[in-house]
Amino acid sequence: MALHLSEPIIRARLLEWRNLKKLHKAARERVEALLGDNKSLKEKLAATEEEKAVLEEELRRKNETLEKLQKMLFERQAPRTRMQRPHEAKARDAASYRRPAPMRIDARRVVSLNKCPDCNGEVSTAQSSRTRLVEDIVLNPQTVVTEWTIQRHFCSHCDKLVEAEVPGVLPRAMLGPGVLTLAVIGKYRWNLPYAKIRDVLALSYGLSISEGEVAHLLVQAERLTGEKWQTIVEAVKLGKKVHCDETGWWVDGERGWAHVFSTESVTLYAIHDTRGKGIAEKALGENFTGTRITDCLANYKNLPGSHQACWEHFTREAFDNKAREENKERILLSKEFDAIYARLRKETSVWEKDSAQKAKRWCEQKVESLIARSWKDPPSRRLIARIEDFRSALFTCLDHPGIPPDNNEAERCLRKLAVQRKISGGNRSWKHASIHAQLMSVIETLRKEGADVLTGLQLLIGQGIEKRLSTQ
Repeated sequence: MALHLSEPIIRARLLEWRNLKKLHKAARERVEALLGDNKSLKEKLAATEEEKAVLEEELRRKNETLEKLQKMLFERQAPRTRMQRPHEAKARDAASYRRPAPMRIDARRVVSLNKCPDCNGEVSTAQSSRTRLVEDIVLNPQTVVTEWTIQRHFCSHCDKLVEAEVPGVLPRAMLGPGVLTLAVIGKYRWNLPYAKIRDVLALSYGLSISEGEVAHLLVQAERLTGEKWQTIVEAVKLGKKVHCDETGWWVDGERGWAHVFSTESVTLYAIHDTRGKGIAEKALGENFTGTRITDCLANYKNLPGSHQACWEHFTREAFDNKAREENKERILLSKEFDAIYARLRKETSVWEKDSAQKAKRWCEQKVESLIARSWKDPPSRRLIARIEDFRSALFTCLDHPGIPPDNNEAERCLRKLAVQRKISGGNRSWKHASIHAQLMSVIETLRKEGADVLTGLQLLIGQGIEKRLSTQ
């Protein structure tokens, strides 16, 4: 049965179909736009997730660093290596709890009673006695002021008036060698800044002095001890073993470097504006035949003489890596380095040729197996690469007696400069930086020589004054 529609209905339905077609097209365009927006939002969300992951990882690392710093500052740190010096408990006798008796007695006094301190009754003459020693100091003693009358004589040969030099005193100086000695001791032994040296002289001796005069005294001391410093410089070049290291230093607000070269008998400091290889080359000399003991700085590699790398640095870095993140590779590397370092310390404490060579073969096998291993952890891989780079300097301590496997001696020498840097912040000029290095070298060398530092410094200053007066 055919469906007959009137013309108005057909026109109405065509119009409706056209409208629906337009709406459909608009809806499709809207859907495509929404799909595009959705895709863009998904890409932005993925990028945000990646950025979030990066920030979370950075936050985790910062929290780990903060936690580590808090532990370093506020918690007692356990030893990171199992090798410790043996500490045997020693029984103390009664004399160890008392001060030793003074070598001299400057004054003798007697105390006596006329009445009993308990009942206030009369007492007899002394029936017995005992002695008691009291050692004290004199507060605010007076300075010794000496007026020299210098007589002038006429020399007919020179046709002029001549006069003798005042013995034991620098020309044109109003402060004596005792003040100069105390200024050097205060600055380089007690780590006092100029202002506190001035206060010590004022409070202890009633001597008024300015900070500028303290600085001038140190300049004079550097000139008077120059011969001793030259002896130290030559002794380093002839040393059988020299511990080398450096640390940051500040001179007039600029970054510099303080270097140390320490032997068994002398300590040489040098302050320069560079950390470069030339400083060590100059200190050791071209004909150096001893052993240099250093950290892993490349400046110390290709120098005259033999070379021993510091195993304390290797072991410390391995344990630091493990403390930041424990994984199988870091745990293994810390254990292996600890075992090698323990064996080296044991063999070098009492060196015996056959035992040392046997230990060397064992250590070399350990190192070879570690180098041959495939390392995936980046810090462990870097540490192994450093070991491989310094392979020829790992076990020199087992070839010669008296060579330690670590550079702790240089670390101890630099610790004194680090303390001074915290107190005074460095030097104000390169001239005084050079003076600082020279006088520190003299003071620390006097300590190593075993003599009393004050007496040794007084002797050096006295000899310097005599030599200077003889050349006038």
